[in-house]
Amino acid sequence: MEFKSLNKKSEFIELKKFGKRINHRFVSITYVEKQKEDFKLGFQISKKSGNAVFRNKIKRQIRNVIKDVCCKYKENPSNNGLWISVYVNPAIEKFDYSEYKSFLEKKFDL
Repeated sequence: MEFKSLNKKSEFIELKKFGKRINHRFVSITYVEKQKEDFKLGFQISKKSGNAVFRNKIKRQIRNVIKDVCCKYKENPSNNGLWISVYVNPAIEKFDYSEYKSFLEKKFDL
């Protein structure tokens, strides 16, 4: 499955206005279910979180978790597209992959 990027300001505004929010420790996810088969993912991560290497590592790990969850989400024929915005709190120090994956699977009822 391939994700496109959320990069227009209007897309982030639509997510904030109509989306559902999930909070978990230092990461907050806002998502909107779309009618067409369109999977988009956007990140908001501050430079206060750490250097570029650390920020990119966190983004890669979160992207991988969301990709796994969305593959299971897409298997259900009644589900269509999904737009997801991930906000990473600057206080994040460590990202626990397995804990976060199980949390997301519960939230998306997989």
